[in-house]
Amino acid sequence: MLKLYPAYMRLFIWRGRSLYFGPSVHLNVHAYATVVLHVGIYRPFRIKIANGAWQSCRCAIVPAGTQHELDFEGGIHGKIFIERDSSDFLYFKRRFTCPEQSLSFFQDFELIDKLRWIYELDPDKSVIENCLDSLLQCDGDLNLVVDPRVQAAINLICNEPDCNFSQEYLAERADLSSSRFLHLFKEHTDVPYRRFRTWKRLFLALENLNAIDNMTIAALNAGFSDATHFSHCFRDNFGINPAYVFRGINRFEA
Repeated sequence: MLKLYPAYMRLFIWRGRSLYFGPSVHLNVHAYATVVLHVGIYRPFRIKIANGAWQSCRCAIVPAGTQHELDFEGGIHGKIFIERDSSDFLYFKRRFTCPEQSLSFFQDFELIDKLRWIYELDPDKSVIENCLDSLLQCDGDLNLVVDPRVQAAINLICNEPDCNFSQEYLAERADLSSSRFLHLFKEHTDVPYRRFRTWKRLFLALENLNAIDNMTIAALNAGFSDATHFSHCFRDNFGINPAYVFRGINRFEA
């Protein structure tokens, strides 16, 4: 007999991590600008990298910048984004030992049980945060150290998202050549500067959208030229049209 389970969308955003739940069928080719942990909450799902074969798994870690497709065939999709410029990234690497540059398949019953508990019980955001802290074993011992020149560029991107700072401008501020700046930036973020900037703008637009419920204004305030530009970038990063997500989302806290 086919097991029935609740089907609703949830999205929670913190400084260093984000958590999403929802029913999903197929996510087209896309690539995130940070590492992501995919989990089939009730059953396995399928994943395909580039032109490779479809593979079935219960948990998968996809490195930043890796193009892939997902097919949950109507199952419940859980995923945790871990921001590369936060200490959560260090805890994540310690908790889930995996190669940084290649896909990793595994089964982790503690992870599955905790995410299923959050999904079904739908507790307060603070409770969810504590649960994820426990899962990632965040004990306060690890602190991310980013080259101050890269950190200054990241701060500028986040504080002034509507400004299209050129790589030449940022390199000059860091007293570096453009090529050296871009190399250093990718070394500390795992993705090129422009992709990182777009990623930060996407999440800022999501936070804006949660506050004002107007996609065009949210997109403009986050630095996108218009709603169409935002939608294109959203599909490129998440494999789906944002309208589908935000029409069906039941709970969103940023």
